[in-house]
Amino acid sequence: LLDRFSTSNKSLTGTLYLTATHLLFIDSHQKETWILHHHIASVEKLALTTSGCPLVIQCKNFRIVHFIVPRERDCHDIYNSLLQLSKQAKYEDLYAFSYNPKQNDSERLQGWQLIDLAEEYKRMGVPNSHWELSDANREYKICETYPRELYVPWTASKPIIVGSSKFRSKGRFPVLSYYHQDKKAAICRCSQPLSGFSARCMEDEHLLQAISKANPVNRYMYVVDTRPKHRMQSWWATQKDIGRIIVRISSKVRNDEKIRESNEKKRLNAMANRAAGKGYENEDNYSSIRFQFVGIENIHVMRSSLQKLLEVNGTKGLSVSDFYSGLESSGWLRHIKAIMDAAIFLAKAIMVENASVLVHCSDGWDRTSQVCSLGSLLLDSYYRTIKGFMVLIEKDWISFGHKFSERCGHLDGDPKEVSPVFTQFLECVWHLTEQFPQAFEFNEAFLLQIHEHIHSCQFGNFLGNCQKEREELK
Repeated sequence: LLDRFSTSNKSLTGTLYLTATHLLFIDSHQKETWILHHHIASVEKLALTTSGCPLVIQCKNFRIVHFIVPRERDCHDIYNSLLQLSKQAKYEDLYAFSYNPKQNDSERLQGWQLIDLAEEYKRMGVPNSHWELSDANREYKICETYPRELYVPWTASKPIIVGSSKFRSKGRFPVLSYYHQDKKAAICRCSQPLSGFSARCMEDEHLLQAISKANPVNRYMYVVDTRPKHRMQSWWATQKDIGRIIVRISSKVRNDEKIRESNEKKRLNAMANRAAGKGYENEDNYSSIRFQFVGIENIHVMRSSLQKLLEVNGTKGLSVSDFYSGLESSGWLRHIKAIMDAAIFLAKAIMVENASVLVHCSDGWDRTSQVCSLGSLLLDSYYRTIKGFMVLIEKDWISFGHKFSERCGHLDGDPKEVSPVFTQFLECVWHLTEQFPQAFEFNEAFLLQIHEHIHSCQFGNFLGNCQKEREELK
C-alpha cells in the first residue's frame, strides 16, 4: 500500500483480502484498512512496473488508495473482482440487506421512530389557522415522489391541488417546507410549471394565491427559480422559433404525400412536446408574485465540475499555485457560492421583508432541496443541533424525494443521473460551521460521517429515490 502523500513512495507490505462486502488490507504490523465495496467509485489498473502492477482505487468519499500487486495476473483478478463487487444490479444486493447490527426487532424499530416529521411541523407551529395537513397524497395518487403527509394553505381544496399537480413537472405541486412562526412567512417548494407558449392553469394560480394569502403580514411572495436565467431566456427564444417552424411545417405537411406526412407528424409532435415543455411562471397570470432567478447550474454541470476537481486533487507533485488555478477552473467553489447566495436570499426575504417564498428548479428534488434546507438552517437554530440537522435532512431530502439511489450511483444505472447534489449541501453547511463554529452543535466529523453513509448503503434512510420506493423495499 503506497502512501500517496509521501514524495519518497513510502509503502507498507501486507495481504489483501476480498470479502462479500469489503476490501481488507492487513499490513505487517497487523494494522487493518477496510474499504466498503459500495464506496468504490472507480478502479484503475496501470501499466506494469519493475516492482509490480499498480492498482488505484478512487472512493466516493474522496479517499484514494494505491496498491502495488507483485504479479500482474493477480492484479488483473482483483481488478475484475472489484469492478463486479462495486456495481450492484439490484437493491437486494446492497449492504443494508446483508448488514446485521445484532439488534432485535424492537431496537431496529427504534431507529425508524427516532424522527417524527409530524412532530417537526408541530414544532414549527403547523397546522394553524392558515396551514393544514392535506390527505390528498395519502395513497401517493397525486405525486409518487412526494411524502404522504403534506401541508398546504387551508383554502387550497383538493380540486385545486389536483389541477396544480397536473400543471407541474412530475406532479410536484407547491407545498410547505418550512414555516416561520414569528414572521408568519413560509418556504414552499415545487417543480417547474409545464407551460409552453401561453399555457395557463387556473388551479395553479389559485394555489399560489392561497400561499401568499396564508401570510397575513406580507401579501407579496417571491417565486425563486433556482435555474440560470440565461438558459431560460434561450429556452423562451427557442419556443418562439419553434412556433414559427411549426406553422411552416404544418402547411408543408398538408401538401405532401402520406408517408412523408406521417414522418413530419412525428417531428411535429416532438416539437410541439418541446414547445409545451418546461417553462416558468408567467408573471402576468399570477397576482402578488415577484420573480427571482438565482442561477444554480444543473446536475450535469455539477458532475463535471467535481470530476475536474478530483483530477486536480489526483495530480501528484502539484504546486500550490497550480492547485489554486485548477480549483478555480473546476468552477466548484463558484457553484457552492451560488447555492449559498440563494439560501441567503431566502433567509433575508423572510427575516427582513416578512415575505413567503416558493422555490423550484426543474423537478424540485435537487437544487430545490439544497436551497430550502440551507435557507431553513440559516433561519432556525434547531437545525444546527445534531438532532435538528438529522430532522432537516429527513424532511427536505429524504421525505421530499431527493433521488439518493440515482444521484449517489447506488445501483449500476445511468451514469448521467449521478451528481454530487447532497455533497454540495454538506459542503455549504461546512463553510457555515467554519465561519460560525459557535452557532452549531456539531463540527465536520458529523458531516463526514453523514457523507460516508449516503454512499455506504448501510442504512435504509438513504436507499431508494423516494418514500414510496423505500416502503416497497420494506
